[in-house]
Amino acid sequence: MTIEALRQFRALVETGGFRAAAERVHRSQPAVSHQLKSLERELGHILLDRKTCKPTPAGSRLYEHACRLLTDVESIRRELGEFDESRVRELRLGTSDTTALYVLPPIIRRFARAMPHTHVEIVNRSTGAIAEQVGRGELDLGIVTLPAGHATLEERELFRQELVLVVPVGHRLRSRRRAKLEDLREEPFLLLDANTRTGTLLRQHFAQTGFEPHTVLDSGSFEVIKRYVAEGIGVSFLPRMVITRADRALTTLHVQGLPEVSIGAVWRKGSYKTLAAKTFLALMENA
Repeated sequence: MTIEALRQFRALVETGGFRAAAERVHRSQPAVSHQLKSLERELGHILLDRKTCKPTPAGSRLYEHACRLLTDVESIRRELGEFDESRVRELRLGTSDTTALYVLPPIIRRFARAMPHTHVEIVNRSTGAIAEQVGRGELDLGIVTLPAGHATLEERELFRQELVLVVPVGHRLRSRRRAKLEDLREEPFLLLDANTRTGTLLRQHFAQTGFEPHTVLDSGSFEVIKRYVAEGIGVSFLPRMVITRADRALTTLHVQGLPEVSIGAVWRKGSYKTLAAKTFLALMENA
C-alpha cells in the first residue's frame, strides 16, 4: 500500500467517478482503475461499488484512515519545509470576490511586509467550493461565510458583516437613516441569489418575519446589484462594507432586526499550520 494509492482512492470516493478522480490526481483513468484493483488485491476486499462508485463498508473504513494518513503526510512535508530557509514559502488562500476586494487589501499589504519572501495565491470561489478545497488540502486557509459545515474543518470567526438597505440617491426614503420591513412591501427588490450564503440568510429572515419581497431580479454579485440599484431598478440588502465613497449614486439605511453575516477562517483539522498561515490569520484577527 502506497501513499499514491491512498491518494487516488480518496479522489475516487470524493469525486464519485473515475474520470473526475483521474483529473484530480493527474493520472489516466486506466491508471486509477489499475491502482484500485491492486489495492483491493492487497487488502483482500472490494473497496468500491463499480456501478455507483460509492465505497463499500470496507472502503468507507479505508477512506477514513486514508484521509488521516494523507493529512499527516502533507503536514510533515509542510512542517519540514519550514526548516529550509532558502525555500520560497507560499500561502494558498481561498475566499470570495467580495472579501478579496473589500477586506483583504490592507491585510495582504501588511502580510507582504511581514513575510516578503512568501508567495500568496488567492483562489476566488463560493464558500462551499473553498471549504471543499481546504478539506482536500488544496488550500491552506479559507476566509468564508460561517458556518462552513464540514466535519473535516476547524472554524474561527473573524468578524461580522452588517446588512443594510441600499437605495438610489433619488429614492423616497433617501433622507431617512432607518427603515422597517413594513415600509418596503411595495418596493421592487434586487436580491442576492439563494445559492449564496447571504442570500440564504436573508430568505430565512424573511420567512421568519413574514416579509415577502417583490423580487424583480436575483444575482450572485454584489457589484451587479449595486449597479442596478444605482440605475433605479430596485432596492436591495447588502453588506455595509461593500458600499464605498465611490458609490455616490447609492444611499444606505439601517433596518432593525436584519441578520448579521459571520465571516471566519477555516483550515483542515489536524493539519500543520505553516508560519505563513499563522501570520496571515494573526493579521486578520488583529485587523
